[in-house]
Amino acid sequence: MARRSPATAGRRRLIPDIGFLFNSYVFLRSVHGSCSLLARQHRPFRPVIDQETFQYLLPLACQWAKTQEEFVLARGVPLRPGQIVDARRVGVQDCSRVKVLVVDRIPLPDNKELAEAARYTQIITAACRGVAIGHAIIIRADSWGDRELLLHQLVHVAQCEQTGGLEHWIQRYLNDRHNCTKFTIGCLEEEARGLAREICAADQLKKLESGSHSRFS
Repeated sequence: MARRSPATAGRRRLIPDIGFLFNSYVFLRSVHGSCSLLARQHRPFRPVIDQETFQYLLPLACQWAKTQEEFVLARGVPLRPGQIVDARRVGVQDCSRVKVLVVDRIPLPDNKELAEAARYTQIITAACRGVAIGHAIIIRADSWGDRELLLHQLVHVAQCEQTGGLEHWIQRYLNDRHNCTKFTIGCLEEEARGLAREICAADQLKKLESGSHSRFS
């Protein structure tokens, strides 16, 4: 029987050691990944805007909203008959008070800190196409005629009425957004988006069904 050289024997003994090290590396990587995931899942919630700043900006936001509502109610146009039907459909009580103003861009607050907070939290940005403030609705000109967008804003009008007025609504809406991770949309915004989308989808389905029946009748 041929004898192995010391060098060959040494290499043969290293093979199981390399396999052991590789398996250990994979195991430790998986443990590290699991621990990192658990750490992320149990990481305490940190709001985008701290509570002290939020409380400082809240009255400024209420005052700005009040000024904007007064401006739009004085210069906006009332809802059209079809829009009144939509407003009642989403729960607006005082449709005669609702006014709509079409603008080139949605205005930001004059206060620099409030404007920066609005952009930072994505409440009002350059991409914003509409906003409802009390019974005032502001729509960007290139989105005028978008029924789903107007329905969305009308849901906010109804929410404001149900809350008990503009100041209570602003506080409720901003608190709802503030309590979400990364200041995301919140339940009030989800309701507005969902209801507007649902109504438009249901009406579109009715049109398709009506067209189908008419073709086969």
